[in-house]
Amino acid sequence: MVEELSNLCEGLRLTEEEKQEVHVPAKEVLLSIEKSKKCLAALIVADKEVNRGLFLATMSKAWKVEGQVSFKELDSNKCLIEFQNVYEKERVLAGRPWSFDRSLMCLFNCEDCLAPKDIDFNIEPFWLQLHDLPFAGMNKTMGEKLGVAVGQVVSVDVAAGDMAWGSYLRVKVLLDITKPLTRGKVMNMGGKCYWIPFKYERLPTFCFQCGAIKHKGLSCSRSPLGGKS
Repeated sequence: MVEELSNLCEGLRLTEEEKQEVHVPAKEVLLSIEKSKKCLAALIVADKEVNRGLFLATMSKAWKVEGQVSFKELDSNKCLIEFQNVYEKERVLAGRPWSFDRSLMCLFNCEDCLAPKDIDFNIEPFWLQLHDLPFAGMNKTMGEKLGVAVGQVVSVDVAAGDMAWGSYLRVKVLLDITKPLTRGKVMNMGGKCYWIPFKYERLPTFCFQCGAIKHKGLSCSRSPLGGKS
């Protein structure tokens, strides 16, 4: 219904009075931009409405931020978070992914002049573990080649010489949480094929019907019950 009304409004012809612009003084714009630099928008990806009081108390404690953190509700399971300074906001962003009650908490850096409709909660960073790699494939280049099967590669956890040693290789990727989780990738190395299973660190609750963490609609289209498992 909201979307239909929005589309109708876009098709309306503005009156001369409606066309008159409201100019915001440059000083007010600068103050708003400075305030936005300390703010994040958050969404809890859950089917039911979370306990707001418990959420505020839990996340304030988990983040261990200095100074007061202000939460303002935007919509169901959505809120605007203001920190005391930019450093604390950036530290929380760097610590993603965060979760509450096993549900993913998406964060959006709402810096500059943005409206709630401009906020997109579809991309979140995750550490991806690439298992069963041959030792010759435990390097930055291989991590980047395999990581793009999941999303945009942010970094590969390697030591000096761009090499890594251990039971798996870690890659940080920007994951589109509306798409099914990629379970692995076939790698051809020296004419021999290997199945490389993927494991996601700090993986929250996801849909067992389609494999996505967040649905584009209200429920899973693949579920016979029309909801998440």
